[in-house]
Amino acid sequence: MSLVLRVGVLLSALLVLLGGVGELWAHGAVPVGAILQAAPGAQGWSPLALMPEAWQGRPEALVRLGLLLLLTPVARVALAAILFLLEGDAFYAGVALWVLGLLVLSLTGLM
Repeated sequence: MSLVLRVGVLLSALLVLLGGVGELWAHGAVPVGAILQAAPGAQGWSPLALMPEAWQGRPEALVRLGLLLLLTPVARVALAAILFLLEGDAFYAGVALWVLGLLVLSLTGLM
């Protein structure tokens, strides 16, 4: 499980770095306060809204997506649910799936 966390943190750092460099490249001479207030195209923190912007290469979306990716413990909960199911421990698999459902609902803004 620690491999999932390491890869998630490294990918998150890469996205934040790319987004930060992109922000500096696009708005290097502009004060940071003005960039944070304007945030062109920012759709909030919903992963569903950030994905298209990140694929377009918008720096602020890359940074936000990288920060959201720090939530790799969500992947750990999913992996725990799978492992509990493989071990035949239905109770703890159910608990892990319940927690995972709550996490997904809260992250997508449906809760």
